[in-house]
Amino acid sequence: MTVHDFIVVYNETFKYIEEKYGVMALLDLWKTISEEWCTHLDELIKTKGLEGMVEYWGGESGTLGREKAEFEISLKDGVFLGTMHKCPSVKELRERGKKIYTGKLSYCDHCPALYKPVAKKYGFDMFFEIEFDENNNCVGRCKWGARKAEA
Repeated sequence: MTVHDFIVVYNETFKYIEEKYGVMALLDLWKTISEEWCTHLDELIKTKGLEGMVEYWGGESGTLGREKAEFEISLKDGVFLGTMHKCPSVKELRERGKKIYTGKLSYCDHCPALYKPVAKKYGFDMFFEIEFDENNNCVGRCKWGARKAEA
């Protein structure tokens, strides 16, 4: 299975769980993935803080570089900021003719559900601004960022 196949499976799994078991079951799945599978991000934030976020998502060896995403990452004045110009997951689903999961939640909602709790554990507030079209479909563009939480 390739990462591209995984994207399709993820999309269909989210849709199936919400339809069969409801939104809370999907949120529980995302919580479990965050806690049990986001270990690389967890370790980077734990040891490097915001710089760990840059390392996780940015550069050629970061997650988005490996996925060939069109993005920008910056860290300035204690603020991490990412801008996704073309999400590789949304692109893959469209190229394969798959409908991007949109129910009460959407495919793209898994990103904040997975990453925000990891950052929060180490005292960082994250935000996500995901762009949706008039039919509530993700358009494949978003911004996300983090800063140290205020005491």
